[in-house]
Amino acid sequence: MPSGARIIHATLDASDVNRDVPVEHALVGDARLVLEALVDEIKQRLPPGPLGRAKRVTQQIQQIKSSWMAEWMPKLTSRQQPLSPYRVIWDLMHTVDVANTIITHDSGSPRDQLAPFWECVSPLSYIGWGKTTQLGYGLGLAMGAKLAQPDKLCVNVWGDAAIGFTGTDLETAAREGIPILSILLNNHCMAVELQFFPVATDKYRVTDISGNYTKMAQSLGCYSERIEKPEEIIPAIKRGIQKTREGVPVLLEFITSQETDLSIFP
Repeated sequence: MPSGARIIHATLDASDVNRDVPVEHALVGDARLVLEALVDEIKQRLPPGPLGRAKRVTQQIQQIKSSWMAEWMPKLTSRQQPLSPYRVIWDLMHTVDVANTIITHDSGSPRDQLAPFWECVSPLSYIGWGKTTQLGYGLGLAMGAKLAQPDKLCVNVWGDAAIGFTGTDLETAAREGIPILSILLNNHCMAVELQFFPVATDKYRVTDISGNYTKMAQSLGCYSERIEKPEEIIPAIKRGIQKTREGVPVLLEFITSQETDLSIFP
């Protein structure tokens, strides 16, 4: 937390107040109700009508975004092999019908790579979560989303560490007929941890992971493909979407580089 900041903490649980940092004001209540109350209060303090800042602020946002995207476009459109995970995410976003897609990520690299670049265009279409659950949590979220919204394409993006935790639950999706689209970014390691375990990685390869998850998913009753070339990304995604429409859960395993560059705060 920034030093010297005046902290206002909104939380559902009163026991959270002042637990980590001292707060000046505590707003205890349901997040939606608290936000609605804040909006009503702020409206009373503002003059009626537009403030005249919309055009300037919009232009500023567009300039910042254009500069940021120009910096990242080489990774988002990379033709490298192993694949850039950013290329997979970029092609995924430009292949699915985003307005009719519900997507979630897993923790670690998949979350930090997806979150800055995925652009939602409809409410409740992005299930974001932090470090409050175990690896592999996104698979269950995608299945739950599909049960709640069967007409939507429901996608989870995860890595090889996450599938090691809950991957056999793909059998649940197959057995119960829950046709999700599971996007696996397989870089054969826990890349997000490389900076923290340099000695252990060098000596004991503690961050290394291996496996052919395409074969595993097929053995559990899913449709699955292993993709290694950039020109194969979009066709594989289209085939996967078609299989979900036929009622079959899908795992697409993309062999990616051990990417560690992140753009969490563009």
